[in-house]
Amino acid sequence: MNNLGKNIWVFPDAFLPVEGNPYKTSNSGDQYSHESLCIVNSNDESSELNIIFLFEDRDPIDNFKFIILAKRSLHLRLDKIVFDNKTKLPREVPYSIILQSKLKIVAQLSRLDTTSSYNSFMTSLGWGTNV
Repeated sequence: MNNLGKNIWVFPDAFLPVEGNPYKTSNSGDQYSHESLCIVNSNDESSELNIIFLFEDRDPIDNFKFIILAKRSLHLRLDKIVFDNKTKLPREVPYSIILQSKLKIVAQLSRLDTTSSYNSFMTSLGWGTNV
C-alpha cells in the first residue's frame, strides 16, 4: 500500500463557518461548525506535511508544518490550529488550501456547519498531483 495517493492536494473551496449551535453527539461531546483535513498515510514511514492557506484579499498563511505517522489516519481540525503568531484561521472568510507531503498521501476536506437547526456535513476530495 505504499505510494497510495499524491504528493500535493489542492482544495479550492474552504470556508470555516461561525461556531454555530451545539450538535449533540454520543460520547464525544457537542460538536460545533468546523472543517477538517482528513489524511491517510499508508506508507511504512512518517511524512512531513506543509499547508498553505490562500485568501482572496489578504496575504497567505504558509509553512504550517506537521507530521503524519506511518500507516495512520489524521483528522486535522482546522478550527483548532494556532499559528506561530498566536492567530487562528478566520471564520466566515473564503480560502483555499494547498497540502504538500514528502510522501504520497490521500486527502479530503470535510465541513460540519451547525449555524442553523438543520446541520449540514459535506466532504470533498481535493485535486491531487505529484508535480
